[in-house]
Amino acid sequence: MAKEKVKHMSGVFASVFAHAGHITKEEAKEISGMADHEFEKAYDKAATISEKVMEGGGKKMDKFLEHFAKEIEEYMAHFGGKLFE
Repeated sequence: MAKEKVKHMSGVFASVFAHAGHITKEEAKEISGMADHEFEKAYDKAATISEKVMEGGGKKMDKFLEHFAKEIEEYMAHFGGKLFE
């Protein structure tokens, strides 16, 4: 289960780079090592994070980290825990 959580989050992380135009969607999928249907979920989450970062003012990296951290917390809570307990 832990391996799948990490795969999902790595897919989201790589997909943010794809949404920002630094790599392609296919490269993000390759980095994640996820199946097509699972990767699409991660790619959609990255789209939401990217939109929030671009809409927010201030330092973009701070906004990215804030929203990515929320995604990690929400994803981990779904599985009954937190990353750092």
